Amino acid sequence: MTNATENLINRIVHLMETDRSIDAPQDAIRWSKNLFRTRAPKRSVVQKILAALQMDLSPGKAAFGERSAGSGQGRQMLFSAGENSIDLRIIKTEKGFDLRGQILGEGFPNCAIKLGKFKTGANELSEFSFSEIPGGVYNLTVRTSETEIVIENLEIN
Repeated sequence: MTNATENLINRIVHLMETDRSIDAPQDAIRWSKNLFRTRAPKRSVVQKILAALQMDLSPGKAAFGERSAGSGQGRQMLFSAGENSIDLRIIKTEKGFDLRGQILGEGFPNCAIKLGKFKTGANELSEFSFSEIPGGVYNLTVRTSETEIVIENLEIN
């Protein structure tokens, strides 16, 4: 160790021994830490929610609480996904199936919708549609920058 380094270490030790400063008050420390918390960047992780089927009304089938079984022409399904719901209506056409839906709740205008390999977007009322979809089993995904809602194994038939 050189003489200059030893002198520097001795000065640091002397300053530590003769230090008479006191800590800042706890409320001042808490306030300064909270300044950094409020400026912290928002999470970039997408919250993924799996939707659960709440209601499935098919044409010709009576449902509990419904007055008529033959009034609807298509299948209507309601899925619950946390604070949101998804209303789907499936109608058989000559060239396949038409699927129309709406995301109920806030935060989904103009979001991206994917049904298997088919893609579309929701409008400002969170409504969307697919035309001429072949029958089959699909995963439906509704995605924003913060949330992704998934309906797995959606049977279109």
